[in-house]
Amino acid sequence: MKLRCDFESRNKLVGGHVSIAESIALSPERANSFGFNTFQIFVKSNLQWKYREISDEEYENFKHNVMEFKMKKPVVHATYLLNLGSENKELVEKSVNDLKYEIGVCNRLGIEYLVIHPGSNRDRKHAIESIMGIINSMETGNVRILIENSSGKGSTVPATIEEMQSMIDSSKNRTGICLDTCHFFAEGYDLVDKYGESMESLKSSGVMKNIYAMHINDSMFELGSKKDRHENIGNGFIGNAGFKNIINDSSFNGIPMIMETPGGDENYLSNIQKLRDLMVM
Repeated sequence: MKLRCDFESRNKLVGGHVSIAESIALSPERANSFGFNTFQIFVKSNLQWKYREISDEEYENFKHNVMEFKMKKPVVHATYLLNLGSENKELVEKSVNDLKYEIGVCNRLGIEYLVIHPGSNRDRKHAIESIMGIINSMETGNVRILIENSSGKGSTVPATIEEMQSMIDSSKNRTGICLDTCHFFAEGYDLVDKYGESMESLKSSGVMKNIYAMHINDSMFELGSKKDRHENIGNGFIGNAGFKNIINDSSFNGIPMIMETPGGDENYLSNIQKLRDLMVM
């Protein structure tokens, strides 16, 4: 498929979040149908604590299909319910148990990257200490926990580069960052007119070398809005100029770049075509 070849020739891994309906094992083929060479899935409901039964056959078929459809570095996104920074002990306990389950599933699927929204607390310093204390205590096997940056809305951490740096610096486990472009822009980091400055801040802090995955989403709202509202590629305030910067940046070569754009499957083909058109050949 021409779309895949163009990305792969430039060492770009581009995909989107795909469904696990009927079977997790079907997700690599779904990803392939959009011309993706990587993808992201949930392994259970993103809004419920209950776990999903996965058969041995399903695990094996998933791994076979990842190879069959030549998918690279697939990503799992953990449930949105996690809050490892909460003062509510019951919520923290549920979050820990869920995270242990998802780590176990990732290891059995052969997936290295597990993205989490780690949590929130009005005392942001306390939240970071609590989150990292829990993560550092966990057995992760071959899984690397990727902490996703927030848009700066409310008390969810990490929002700033300094908070991301703090969490990485205090890590004693296999961790990293999943950088969401919409959230990064909403927090106030310019990906359009001051792209070089924003990237230099990531590099000088040491965060850049710890980015293992990205969520590439445009933003419905302006720079620094603190609003987490995704838009399709090129249709928001990051726009074509911002995504031209991102897709041509060699710093992100070999890193899964996952779309979580409005409309999902309905708009993936047009979004991936837009990214291809923005590549400088």
